[in-house]
Amino acid sequence: MFSLANEYEQLDLMGKVSEITKLPCQKPSKFLELINKHIDLSTLIPLSFKNAYYASKTNQRTYSLESMLAILLLMHFFKFANVSNFTTMLDLSPVLQAFCRLPDGDCPDESVLSKFKISFEDEIRLFFEALSLKVMDIFDEHDSTLAANSPNKGKNGEAILDSTGLKPKVKENNPKTLESQIRKQSRVKKFLERKGQGQNFNPYLAAFKNMPKHAMSNEAIKLGYANGHFGYFYKFGMITNGFGIPLHIHFFDKDFYSNLPSDFDTPEDQKYIYDNASLAPIFKSFYQRIGSRRFHTFMGDSEFDSYDNYGLLDELGFSKILIPLNDRNTPLSNEPIPRDSSGIPHCPKDSCSRFIYDGSCKGKKRSLRFKFVCPKSRKVNNRWTSSCYDKCRDTNSTVTTYTYTSEDLRTFPGILRESDAWHKLYKRRTIIERELSSMKSHPALERPNTYNCASMRSDVYLNASAKLLTVMLAFAFGKPQYMRNLRHLLLAA
Repeated sequence: MFSLANEYEQLDLMGKVSEITKLPCQKPSKFLELINKHIDLSTLIPLSFKNAYYASKTNQRTYSLESMLAILLLMHFFKFANVSNFTTMLDLSPVLQAFCRLPDGDCPDESVLSKFKISFEDEIRLFFEALSLKVMDIFDEHDSTLAANSPNKGKNGEAILDSTGLKPKVKENNPKTLESQIRKQSRVKKFLERKGQGQNFNPYLAAFKNMPKHAMSNEAIKLGYANGHFGYFYKFGMITNGFGIPLHIHFFDKDFYSNLPSDFDTPEDQKYIYDNASLAPIFKSFYQRIGSRRFHTFMGDSEFDSYDNYGLLDELGFSKILIPLNDRNTPLSNEPIPRDSSGIPHCPKDSCSRFIYDGSCKGKKRSLRFKFVCPKSRKVNNRWTSSCYDKCRDTNSTVTTYTYTSEDLRTFPGILRESDAWHKLYKRRTIIERELSSMKSHPALERPNTYNCASMRSDVYLNASAKLLTVMLAFAFGKPQYMRNLRHLLLAA
């Protein structure tokens, strides 16, 4: 089956493997040999996973847990589009059957593997998280051996965050659905123009506001903006280190969306609100499981620019926070209220007229902030009213401003903004985008055939686990420079 002799070349693993894994597929025996030599899968599986899998006394397991995981991981190593194609090859290959330690002539069918992914999705997550802890230990040990002037020195202490989404084949993701809505709104625009009222009507924004907020088949698949375009996605956030290796994955659940607005004017507004709010739950869950480990540098895009996020990252011990400033936090229509030498806001038109302090507040998932109101305000029935007839802000009520404990950190986040050092370091952030692109180049994640969330989550965790195993294989083989490129690693083997 895997011979390189000419008479077998036409098989080409059924043509289901992408170019990036060309060598492993041409010489899978070499790949399997390296895995067998350097990776003992049974020692990497958490005990809780084994207990959960073998818990049922009435249902004797035909296939061992190691066999099931080996099959699913090989699917991600070899980038098979679906389970049925791989089970066909598995049934025809004694070599793969021996590698997966399957009973003689007995291979699991598609339904067994699909049910496994859904039933043990949480245990698969724990398997990925256990691997990530081992990989973090490997990187810490590797960093201690690097010279002080090495370009890779300290990358293990960098945390890079980005969000993305899976785009399953639901009805709403059919391009015709959006096109029909745009055509409908275009007809509305023409009707308004005939009445002289459609100059400011945007049919694309109107189509966005009239589309369903989630897919009919699954409420977790939300309307939004991800991967550079508009559609229905099952979104998640991922943290990598400076090498681009996945360390943590957090899916946006019902509780996350329940604390956010449900209606937005534009897809860009929705993306900013969702991404900005995602940093706190992602990092809180990450730090809850990594124990005493700490990272020193954070990198993210401008969607994470908010005082709350700076405050949280400061509490988590980050000494450098590289987030470009976002115009949403400094709107051009309302210039910031000036401060005096003591940091107290004062009237922009009278520097001697200080704002009135109105106490501190710290709402749910918000950082500590101090409230100040216009000096020409007074309280009536426990509400502030203003007697100013020339307000510095466009508001019908009294002018209110806040100061944040994390304001200095936003201005000087441990490294001078726009400096050469900032630009040089921030360039590394793109590695997470390349990692997400690599992850979603797998056919099962590029366009999932299912809208079952548990199955999609399992595929993401298994794909990330395969990448972590590649890292472990690279270090075990003494070729850490190929930790993100299995093809080059096998060439060097």
